[in-house]
Amino acid sequence: MNSKEKFNSVMSFDSKAQNMKTEFGYWAGTVKNWFKSGLPQIEGIRPGVLDADLIRGSAPIYPDSEELVDKNIMAHFNLDPYLAKFPFDISPQFKYRTLIDDKEHRIYIDNYGLMQKAIKSNASIPMVMDYPIKNRKDFYKYKENYDKDYSGRLPENWEDLVKDLRDRDFPIRLGGNPFGFSFLGRHLMGEVGFMTTMYDDPKLIKEFNGFFLDFVMDYWSEILGSVEIDCVVILEDMAYKSGSFFSKEMFAEFMAPYYIIFIDYLRQFGIKNIIVDCDGLIDELVPLWAKVGITGIFPIEAVNDLIKIRKEFPRLQLLGGIDKKVLFADSNRKAIDGELKRILKVMKTGGYIPHIDHAVSEDVTWENFTYYRNRLNRLIDRA
Repeated sequence: MNSKEKFNSVMSFDSKAQNMKTEFGYWAGTVKNWFKSGLPQIEGIRPGVLDADLIRGSAPIYPDSEELVDKNIMAHFNLDPYLAKFPFDISPQFKYRTLIDDKEHRIYIDNYGLMQKAIKSNASIPMVMDYPIKNRKDFYKYKENYDKDYSGRLPENWEDLVKDLRDRDFPIRLGGNPFGFSFLGRHLMGEVGFMTTMYDDPKLIKEFNGFFLDFVMDYWSEILGSVEIDCVVILEDMAYKSGSFFSKEMFAEFMAPYYIIFIDYLRQFGIKNIIVDCDGLIDELVPLWAKVGITGIFPIEAVNDLIKIRKEFPRLQLLGGIDKKVLFADSNRKAIDGELKRILKVMKTGGYIPHIDHAVSEDVTWENFTYYRNRLNRLIDRA
């Protein structure tokens, strides 16, 4: 089976499914360190790539893509490509504008209209200095930049790409950053602005989500009508390590109605795998997502109880769940074996693709990763 077939088979809880051997991605600095520690180098990392840049564990959508995609680790451990991210653009398509550019920082306004300050010395997350939507007037002005002409939002060489992807052997996901029914609002209004507006002007939040829901459904119909998408991802990141920062009442009022409409829309295109991407402790949120029709979650960070989630939601698809801290320099093989024993219990129940959550950081040693990946591969082969 190729990786596309494996993904869909596992996600359907097929008892005869062959699981994927895969990883989400790696920091570039991690790969550089591993070259020094014994990773065979098939392809080097091009100049200018910062240590904290993401090298994806997936296949590129375009054969000649400039996207950073791993070819070294995948070949060494015979890994399957992870879900490839299909390109989409739900911004108002503003032109990037650089305001200040000095030796240490760059201040710019991006295609969403966010004013951001980036440090040049590393790939840390830029600091947002100003958000484009602060009130109802801003929102009405902002949405004037959207129209029904989606041709400029489709990937280049669209017809050729559609043909090329028909015979692909890797899975594709549509969605993710920044689309979500809490994430996009926070992205454009800021955390404080979005949260306080739910109290000060709740109708604005509902108008906001309704507008972007309609826009995304119209826009994505162009994609879903031409390309077979294996998975849709909704990004939320609406929890910290101590739990959700939305109550179930707030979820029911401001998010659930839009989830229900959106999921029904996806079903009409035959989408079976609808995954929520949310970091943090999600035990309060999983029942809410399951109720509106979400089929799976990613990642399952160490703060969550993977086995408990599986017991409470036996048909919920799961991706990730391996605690990378057991691969740090101060860990040992006993700890790695314990982690693999834990996830094996869930893997046997189906609907679960095990891998390290997020990009593998520089804390993970080549020796420990090698032991972990070889052991996990053998467990998958025996399952």
